[in-house]
Amino acid sequence: MTAIAGELEQLRLAIGEVDAIAAVTLKWFDDEDWSGADPAPVERAGFMLGVIARSAAFAASKIESFHVAVADAQALPSKSRREGEGTASATG
Repeated sequence: MTAIAGELEQLRLAIGEVDAIAAVTLKWFDDEDWSGADPAPVERAGFMLGVIARSAAFAASKIESFHVAVADAQALPSKSRREGEGTASATG
């Protein structure tokens, strides 16, 4: 694994953790009984948790496609090498 792939994998895992924490926190918030609380701060907190959860989910989806793009770019040999590979002209 290249250094870039290793760093990207660590970033992917960290974003996945944030996504999971955000989803669990939002679920906990939604399941609580806030009937005795002041509605304004509860609404604000719920809104903020929703934004965090959406952002984390969006980042998780984008890092996956970015990870694939980087892996594809690193895996491709140069064009000149691919053209001559496996042909009689490539051996001389």
